[in-house]
Amino acid sequence: MKKLLGFICAILITVFAVMPNTYAEAQKDYGNLDMNRWVLIGKSNIDQDLLVDITSFDYTASTHDRLLCNLWVCYFKQDNSYSLQNMTVDYFDKSYTIDSIVLYDKDGHIEYSETDQWAKKNKIVPGSMAEIIHYVAFPPELMEKFKEEAMKNK
Repeated sequence: MKKLLGFICAILITVFAVMPNTYAEAQKDYGNLDMNRWVLIGKSNIDQDLLVDITSFDYTASTHDRLLCNLWVCYFKQDNSYSLQNMTVDYFDKSYTIDSIVLYDKDGHIEYSETDQWAKKNKIVPGSMAEIIHYVAFPPELMEKFKEEAMKNK
């Protein structure tokens, strides 16, 4: 009984020792970003957090074989500087363009801003952050609804 009680105490001590660090990571401070609209979806291999603005998703079906999603993403660096990028993701072509970019310093001041009227199309590389954004923009559940709607309208 003493061994069992000691084992349970050891587990509780371990859990309470780890919990504050885990909670702190979950409650990370993202500076000026409104966390009611920004959602963490991944981390890059160069220690950047990737967040998506869930209020910015704008879908457009330009032709029968083009389905586009325009959204804002944020790459948040460890030094608290970050960049916001307005992207257009093409579902069928599996490509994206970066339409606008704004770079912020660690204090939230704009360092650089550009809007590209003739943004270059980039193919999505498997396993890349762009593939994660593609998956977030076009989740399988949503694509099933789009397919059902398309079948109804035929």
